Amino acid sequence: MEQNINKLIDCIKNLTSDAISRLLALALGMLVAETAAATECPYCGGTRIVRNGKKCRKQRYLCRDCGRTFVTTTHTVMSMSHYPASVWKEVAADTLGGCSIDHTAERMELSHQCVFNMRHKLLLAMQDMLASSPVVLGKVSELDETYVLESFKGKKLPEDTGRPARKHGAKAQKRGLSAEYICINTGIQRDGGALAEAVNRAKPDSAELLEVYRGHLEDGTLLLCDGLKSYGILRNLAECTIKDINTAAPAEMSFFHLNTVNNFHSFIKDRYDYYRGVATKYLNRYNALFSLTWRRNTVLVTDLCSKLFHSGTADYYHSIKDIKTLRLLAL
Repeated sequence: MEQNINKLIDCIKNLTSDAISRLLALALGMLVAETAAATECPYCGGTRIVRNGKKCRKQRYLCRDCGRTFVTTTHTVMSMSHYPASVWKEVAADTLGGCSIDHTAERMELSHQCVFNMRHKLLLAMQDMLASSPVVLGKVSELDETYVLESFKGKKLPEDTGRPARKHGAKAQKRGLSAEYICINTGIQRDGGALAEAVNRAKPDSAELLEVYRGHLEDGTLLLCDGLKSYGILRNLAECTIKDINTAAPAEMSFFHLNTVNNFHSFIKDRYDYYRGVATKYLNRYNALFSLTWRRNTVLVTDLCSKLFHSGTADYYHSIKDIKTLRLLAL
């Protein structure tokens, strides 16, 4: 054992910093136990739990409080899955690390469709997590938009689209900003969390900004933006100050800037380019992934596994039907 550990250390010394970060993320994920004894009922939260036989080779439990039976994967992303937690952890680590579906499928020797379904169950669960604990922007926060081309990746181009199909990496037909681009509205607290959501094409109007930021702004926040007049409507959501960075004096430019949110945009674009685009209908699922992983990708694996892979009162299970129909972006 000691000899193997020494060999592993020698191999790690030759890895790049990115590879070491990925290895660390996988190791942290593996620290989560493969199975865990149930301590509370996922239906009622009761603690009077007794063992009640087996189901599909999994320990089944009976809750003395509500009388319902469950297994350790009830209400988790692994519900109804034939794969063990070790496989799900690998898929989760690749998802958080920005790997493509084909890369994960080849590495894990699984089909593309299988990994696709597992990834989207994870993405839907991440949206559930953000819905239950929404990102709240406070203190000094930066607001801006970034744009990605509309994509029908994975299906034929609809006849009513009004443009010919384009290959991966191709440019828009029209110059500048047009309806071919999907707007991702982003908000960043400089020392806090990130928010990304797409609800429109081209520039957002006041109603769309209200939809994106409702419930995500804290009173007393200084909001920095690039001068888009629509942002003024956000004063209706919270008692905040909105500052156009273009009106700042030269001596103030070191503070009044959008460098943090632009960094987040670069992170999104890098992931988006590596995926060779994301189907527009799934874009907000990936926006949830981008919001959660920015700044904290390495430590997130353990946190994600502990919340999504063990039974609890929060229900993170989604079916194949949910993958096809739930929370699709329609513009």
